[in-house]
Amino acid sequence: MTHSGLRTAQLCLERAVAMRESAERIEGHDDELAAVAYFYSAYHMVKAAFIEDPIFDELSRLQGLNPHLIPDDRFVTHHRGRLGGNGPRKLGVNDIVQILYPAVAPRYIRLHMASIAVRYESGLTAYSFVDVKSDYAEMSRAYVSGELKAH
Repeated sequence: MTHSGLRTAQLCLERAVAMRESAERIEGHDDELAAVAYFYSAYHMVKAAFIEDPIFDELSRLQGLNPHLIPDDRFVTHHRGRLGGNGPRKLGVNDIVQILYPAVAPRYIRLHMASIAVRYESGLTAYSFVDVKSDYAEMSRAYVSGELKAH
C-alpha cells in the first residue's frame, strides 16, 4: 500500500498543530508519548517547508545540492532513504532535511531518534524530555521564522 501523504502546506501545518496540541495535553502524564507527538509535529512542519520551498521548482539548483534530489521529493513520506527498484537510492525526509536545512538537521534527527526509542526500544532512557522539547521548540522557531528554506 502506498500513501499519498498530505499534499499542501496548509494540511501539513494543520497536522503539525494537532500533534503539538496532543503533546501538550499529555505532557506530564506520559512524556514518552508526548515526545512522539512532538516529533510528528516537527515532521509535518518539515513537510510543509518542503512543499513551500522554492528550491523544488528549480531543478538545476536542487540537483546542485544533491544529484538524487527531484522535484517530487517535496512530497516524500518515508523517514529514511531506501533503494528504488532498478533506479537510484530514493531519499527520505531525514536525508532531505540534512541536505536542505543542515542548521536544524541534528535537532530533527534527534527528535526522530527519540521517537524511535519510545516506539521500538526501551523509551526515552537515552534522551531527555527536556531536550525533546528544546529540539521541538527550535524546529518550530525555525519554521515560523522562515529559516526552513534551502540556500
